[in-house]
Amino acid sequence: MGDALMLLSRFADSAFWMGRYLERAESLARLLMVTESFAADQESDEAWAPILQVFADTDAFSERGKPLTALNVARFYLADPNNSNSVILAATMMKENARSLRHLLSTESWRQVSLFQKSVAALQKRRFALSKMSEICADIRDGSCTLRGVLDATCYRDEVWRFLQLGAALERADQSTRLIDIKYFRFDRDDDDDEPAPPDVAWWNTLLRSASGYHAFQRRYSFNADPADAARFLICDKHLPLSVTNAVEAACEQLARLDEDFGARPGAAVSRAAKALRERLDAPPARLSGRSLHRYLDQIQQEIITLANVLDDRYFSPA
Repeated sequence: MGDALMLLSRFADSAFWMGRYLERAESLARLLMVTESFAADQESDEAWAPILQVFADTDAFSERGKPLTALNVARFYLADPNNSNSVILAATMMKENARSLRHLLSTESWRQVSLFQKSVAALQKRRFALSKMSEICADIRDGSCTLRGVLDATCYRDEVWRFLQLGAALERADQSTRLIDIKYFRFDRDDDDDEPAPPDVAWWNTLLRSASGYHAFQRRYSFNADPADAARFLICDKHLPLSVTNAVEAACEQLARLDEDFGARPGAAVSRAAKALRERLDAPPARLSGRSLHRYLDQIQQEIITLANVLDDRYFSPA
């Protein structure tokens, strides 16, 4: 793995995290759009609590000393540079990782990196209004998609490209589980034995739209499909770009290309972790709703974390 390892130790980590942070910024924007839509129906600031729970940020938000309101939570995730799960920090870290790869990126890509980061940084000085939330998040989503399009159209397909795509795919898988799980955070409470009313069709339609999968879902299923079908579609469909399974398969494809094209072998630990994750996705529970769905998503998240850890050991922290 000589030459590959030399590149890995210098640039692979930056490429991997550039991909993860870019995907994180876009995914956060999508999740905020879903939360805003859900909260509008509830007409309650408490409807913004689930996003804090999904990211285990309840304590971090409380430390800011601000009441739980829609605007405060939205600003926390959009423009708080000290929040590790904020869009603004994700965009900043994406650019910092891209900076170390600047001589390996196309001129067009670096320009678009700078434009995207600058547009997100402007959020710190922007006055927030709930009426503008969807517009702000759509701009972030579209800016990320534009940058990914430029990268795809202009970047050389070397190891750097493969690690960038690997990071993006792994982050997409993780964030997609959180998007689906936002309705089920309450099942982390051991003392909660009651099943709430299942999310209605309108809510699942919102979720499908946020994952750019609404029309594809309607082609695949009938208009009267059960909400469990929507969950299965978002988790298991191999043809939906933002499904968990599609993202995991994309990550595994990058590992295969790194091995076959560049001799960057994944090793036994990475292969085992990737296999375990794929097997988990191939065996969803019969009941994809309520507590069963939450536990399944939590298991997938744990498998993704395990894979990320062994990837770090194998490629980014060589002995």
